[in-house]
Amino acid sequence: MTPAAPSGNTSPRGDRRREALLVALDERLKSTPLDDISVADLTDSAGITRSAFYFYFDSKAAAVGVLLAMVQDEASTAVDTVVGGEGDFRTRVTAALERLTDRVLDKAHIYRALLTARSKHAQTRALWNEGRTRLAVRVAEFLRAERAAGRAPDGVDADALAEGLIHINETVLEQLAHDPDGTREPLLTVAADMWVRTVYGRPDPAVDPGTGAAAAAADPGRTA
Repeated sequence: MTPAAPSGNTSPRGDRRREALLVALDERLKSTPLDDISVADLTDSAGITRSAFYFYFDSKAAAVGVLLAMVQDEASTAVDTVVGGEGDFRTRVTAALERLTDRVLDKAHIYRALLTARSKHAQTRALWNEGRTRLAVRVAEFLRAERAAGRAPDGVDADALAEGLIHINETVLEQLAHDPDGTREPLLTVAADMWVRTVYGRPDPAVDPGTGAAAAAADPGRTA
């Protein structure tokens, strides 16, 4: 899930140098946007040469791409909760979104840098897209199972729909990464509702949509 070093070097010294570069990058990103960080900034902080940097990474964006695994691991845990957690579907989606935003935005500086790297570095972009597709496969399997059981209505291609749902999460994370002190609740509530309505075609699969005032208005002979 992460860019491979451009060499088969696995020596302890090589590992320490690579780790030192990633630590330096993490620290710099806390106060400085990726575009304003130079390779010299990182090599000076890590105490290695410029040529050593390019031994491990072909660019700053490639170095940031290594950090993508952290985000994808958290996203994978969120999907686990959605498709196999406890409670009704809305509860699971809400819990997954809350955990995902808490964990990822605890390192919002990394997510912002990844967004920049994705736009400029083909390998990071490819890894990001591959990670999304892997997550979507599991969501699509869940969609097909719910449709086959009659709990969810048939609809558009499950794989395409699943990728669209993952995109919702990415949009929420992007907005919050750029405004980490902003109010999360409205965004998470709307995102959860979009997941529920997209999958089940109604507000909540645990609630019969034919109850309440709306149903009574539609069918005066029925008691609400």
